[in-house]
Amino acid sequence: MIGPLLKEWRTLRGKSQLALSLEAQVSARHLSFLESGRSGASQELVLRLAEALGLGLRDRNALLVAAGFAPQFGERGWHSAELAEVRRAAGLILASHEPYPAIVVDSSSTVLEANAGALAMMGQPREALGQVNLMDLVFVPGPVRSAIGNWEEIAGYLLHRLREGARMRGPRSPVASVLARVLAQPGVEALTALRPANAGSVLVPLTFTRDGATTHWYTTLTSFGAPQDALVEEITIEQFHPM
Repeated sequence: MIGPLLKEWRTLRGKSQLALSLEAQVSARHLSFLESGRSGASQELVLRLAEALGLGLRDRNALLVAAGFAPQFGERGWHSAELAEVRRAAGLILASHEPYPAIVVDSSSTVLEANAGALAMMGQPREALGQVNLMDLVFVPGPVRSAIGNWEEIAGYLLHRLREGARMRGPRSPVASVLARVLAQPGVEALTALRPANAGSVLVPLTFTRDGATTHWYTTLTSFGAPQDALVEEITIEQFHPM
């Protein structure tokens, strides 16, 4: 039944039935009937509602399935044959960024791919790719967290990023699970808000110390345009640039 899921997303987005009905070009009465289970929706209407709610492709598929339709967007794995061109493109970006670190992460910050510079920074073997989570490295006490000289600033920014991800993808999403795990780590409770940058600064740099050498970095984020697969929409390529 689409009703409960539709109502949940509408509530999460803070929209009234009237506001959503206007955006999706459907009557408020019909929307009310949809949420109560007294009426069904066409595939076209489900997609209009998903668009008005700002849902990602994975959640659009879930809404379609709840309404009795087949998923319309792919949900393939990183190593699937269909994503070979995406992996090749990401690999070119990572390789061209050497010797500086660059990683590919999914919506929950699992590191799917990394170049040699990033593996060295994370202190991880290549075999760990697809299992290690960037947020765990930063927030769980260990070598990476200890190496970040301005941990509170970086953690505050990443916590803000996680909260935004959980808000957009919902409380049952993988990113929401990562957020819950992060919030349980020592020192995180005090990070109540995004910390302002130093006066005159336009970016929060990462200060990182390893083997006695301290380096300073800023990062850029790259995503793929016009995705038709949920994972392709969700992945981000993060590149570290020396300051």
